[in-house]
Amino acid sequence: MNWMEIISAHVMWKQRLIAYLAGDSQEQLDPEVIGLDDRCPLGKWIYGEGKSMETLPGYEEVRELHAQFHQNAAQVIVLHQTDSTAEAEALLNGDYSRLSEKLKHRILGLSRQVKAATDGIPRF
Repeated sequence: MNWMEIISAHVMWKQRLIAYLAGDSQEQLDPEVIGLDDRCPLGKWIYGEGKSMETLPGYEEVRELHAQFHQNAAQVIVLHQTDSTAEAEALLNGDYSRLSEKLKHRILGLSRQVKAATDGIPRF
């Protein structure tokens, strides 16, 4: 599991959404798919092999934040598709951005916990 790639992929979503809202993207973004938190590499890990790490202190918070992240991204797209681009931009620059930043830090923390658990060395 490359945690830095996971973090980078989630950080890049903001750029993708900015381009989408500006009309500078050729991507066809489906909010029903984007709202699913089990399709990206982190989601697949959370609901797959990462399940064995669910007792780690940061696991559940990351799972919840990650689900909210995908729901917010989907909502940005829905708002734009329903001609509420100003609301989409407000969400993107407000709650979405705050949640994304928090998720990034929590993923980093969870990555340390996972490494410690798999190495058998306590880390704080």
